[in-house]
Amino acid sequence: MKNRFPLAVALLAGVLAVAGCSSNTQGDDASPVYLSVSYTLLPESWNVGSGLPLQFDTVELKSNLKNPTGGSSSFLDTRLDDYVVEWKRIDGGTKAPETETFPGNVLIPAGGTSTLSNYPHMTRTALLKAPLDQLQPYNGGIDRETGNSEIRCRATVTYRGRTLSGQPVRGVGSFGLTFLYSAATQTIVARVD
Repeated sequence: MKNRFPLAVALLAGVLAVAGCSSNTQGDDASPVYLSVSYTLLPESWNVGSGLPLQFDTVELKSNLKNPTGGSSSFLDTRLDDYVVEWKRIDGGTKAPETETFPGNVLIPAGGTSTLSNYPHMTRTALLKAPLDQLQPYNGGIDRETGNSEIRCRATVTYRGRTLSGQPVRGVGSFGLTFLYSAATQTIVARVD
């Protein structure tokens, strides 16, 4: 009896190699759509002493069909479930604000766009937690890691939802922001990131 194990291994390796190939440049998930994110008029800085959550006037989510010639239907519309904001320091510090998850509850038409107005990207509570709490005057007003009176961060925001047919959909956006303390009212310098 001949040993057929090498032949079976070769066939399995061939099947796995073909399965690993993909012409989908937006990920290997099965979803027929993906989201692209656009931020406009972002603040240059945010005053941690304002007592206000971090919100943006406009975030635009666009639904992109992975196969534009395959047609579109309302089953490809995306219901945004939530979005996760993850912070990283870009000023040499290591301690970053905590990751937060916010509810979405917006419908993005297949191949269309929806605008999120005044959606939060950081809660008031998070502005009072480490490391941003160090910028408050009662804590010295200086970041202990860098010795600066401001903390610069970059946020990666992952928007998660499902098509009306049940397929998971994602989109990722990113922006930079400087946190500082000012006794004056909140001042925002508009910019496009």
